[in-house]
Amino acid sequence: MLQRVAQSRRVFAALTLLVGILAALSLILPGQQEAVAVPHTITPGQYPYDCDWPDVYLILQNKCAACHRPNSDRIDLSSYEAMIDAEKFGHKLIVPGNPQDSMLWEYVNWNVHQKPDALAPRKPEMPPEHTEWLTAGQLETVHRWIKNGALEFTLPISCKPPLTEMDFPSAQQCKECHPKQYDEWSRSMHAYGQQSPVFEAFTLTLIERTGGTIGTFCTRCHTPVGIALGETGNTRNVHRSRLSLEGVTCVTCHRRNTVHYKSSGRVPVTPGALLDTCMFGPFDDSPTGPATGTHPSAEFPYMKTSQFCGECHDVTSADGVRLEEAFSEWQNSPAAKMGQTCQSCHMGPVQGKPVADCDRPLGYAAIVPGMKQDKLPLRNLTDHTFAGPDYSLLPDTEFPEKLDWMYEVDYRDWDNLTPYQKQTLTALRKKNRRSLQIADAKRYEVLKNAAVIHVDSPGFAQAGRKTAVRVDVESIMAGHSLPTGFTAERQVWVAITVRDSKGCVVYASGDLDKNADLRDDHSFQVLSGEIPYDRDLLNFQNKFVALSNKGTDRTVVLSVNRNILPINVLRPNNGLSASFGRPGTFRIAKGSLPPLATRGQTYRFTPEQPGTYTVDVRLNFRHLPPTLLDHIGTPHLKHLLEVVIIDSWSGVIEVTP
Repeated sequence: MLQRVAQSRRVFAALTLLVGILAALSLILPGQQEAVAVPHTITPGQYPYDCDWPDVYLILQNKCAACHRPNSDRIDLSSYEAMIDAEKFGHKLIVPGNPQDSMLWEYVNWNVHQKPDALAPRKPEMPPEHTEWLTAGQLETVHRWIKNGALEFTLPISCKPPLTEMDFPSAQQCKECHPKQYDEWSRSMHAYGQQSPVFEAFTLTLIERTGGTIGTFCTRCHTPVGIALGETGNTRNVHRSRLSLEGVTCVTCHRRNTVHYKSSGRVPVTPGALLDTCMFGPFDDSPTGPATGTHPSAEFPYMKTSQFCGECHDVTSADGVRLEEAFSEWQNSPAAKMGQTCQSCHMGPVQGKPVADCDRPLGYAAIVPGMKQDKLPLRNLTDHTFAGPDYSLLPDTEFPEKLDWMYEVDYRDWDNLTPYQKQTLTALRKKNRRSLQIADAKRYEVLKNAAVIHVDSPGFAQAGRKTAVRVDVESIMAGHSLPTGFTAERQVWVAITVRDSKGCVVYASGDLDKNADLRDDHSFQVLSGEIPYDRDLLNFQNKFVALSNKGTDRTVVLSVNRNILPINVLRPNNGLSASFGRPGTFRIAKGSLPPLATRGQTYRFTPEQPGTYTVDVRLNFRHLPPTLLDHIGTPHLKHLLEVVIIDSWSGVIEVTP
């Protein structure tokens, strides 16, 4: 018996030593890939393609193919076959195995490192836009691809290729012909949807607290293409593809050809190359297709309905909790009865005000290179900013746009940047700041068109006696409640402050604690007894309510029924959730203001001394509360939270002895 034990110990020791040797060899052997935390262009996989072809294809499609398309006066770069067959003035565009004799390399090559003794030209012939010049990594990829034979597939072709980023056109490909729509979309929350650091942290927190059971429930609306490519719900943004980070990109809506009367996302996006697959829109007379060298298009009337938006803007959790009800609120709203859709207010020239299609400004929906503008029909144009209450918390170097070379170089190290990089980075930041200013103006516009306040304040009062100020909030929008969307994190509240003749505060409601939170049951200072609960607070925020282990309700910050016991999954319901529209253990307490409704509060205080008292009333909006950022691990972003004043009023009360 002892001999068998000793023998087993020797075997275990030998195996341990062998594992250690293999681990050490794995650290020193060449050819090991390092982990790179940069969004990639093509998700790694077992593809039959040449290893460089997908990158080369996307580089040319995003930067060149808008002008170099079929049936134009330029070399066709829309497909592999066209590139290989192309020639001009007796010179081949691509000479497999010989980059130096290939016109493609001659056109795109340039002194990317800007060395004075380099033989490469100072600037490339193509692309014409200097911010689109190929980066060092892209030039290396193109050169290696041609040198290795300029193959599309690694021969032999053994299987049908799976879906890749090559099958979903990037918004970069759309912007050449649709610059207006691209510019508006690029600063929208659709483009920001997956890039948002708060959304990423929130999703990862929910996945952790539900034991991973929610899967892609959140991300399937924020990056439909990424989910179609196989990305998981907890894939970090730095490991997603650049196409995935485009969030709700152009093809998310314009590659839809089927009607789905559903909610909670997971919508189908038709794959296919830009010029091979139909793009759907609101018009049936677009002059597109092979004859013009552009993509085919067709009318899709469903796109103009509110139900089209409701597929992602009505969200019900797997446990039956109605997390978002923007579409449901619209269905029961005065706007729906008047025939006003979501697009009427959120895609018109005035944000938050319904504007009929026929009253929108006329213009061209596309600018096709090489085609006379008058060959295209005039359209009543929509606004693709989709203005709402959210805004970017990213630096102006990351959103709305980012240059290709910034993925290869640490652009924060200013002293080590080339003159070209410094110039383009400065221009990018200026452009991004202008774009963000436009987005802010539209956001303020939609909020200003949401509600107004009415204040009934006495002109005179007597010292030592209670005085009342009445504040009513009136919704002036007919489409949905205020707030809407993910309303458990949206705050719309009345802040009232009364000061005596010396400027001292004698009464306040709607003020903030040290963490900038409201003095409600989500304030740490209130819960710890440091400051009093604001009993007069008029806040239209909805709240998540969980059934605690004591059998009582308690509002929670996150949409997970976990507040006291360390339960990492949603507590199962013992009844039929469908009977009530929610599980019995978790719900949303509605506090929002219905469309065109009025709700108010009477504020009572006692002025102790005679004098002139000032009353300041504000209707405030904040898209996220600071306590949420504490809960999801992003407190460093709290200083970026903005309180927007929707409406305000000021008055005085003369207090007599």
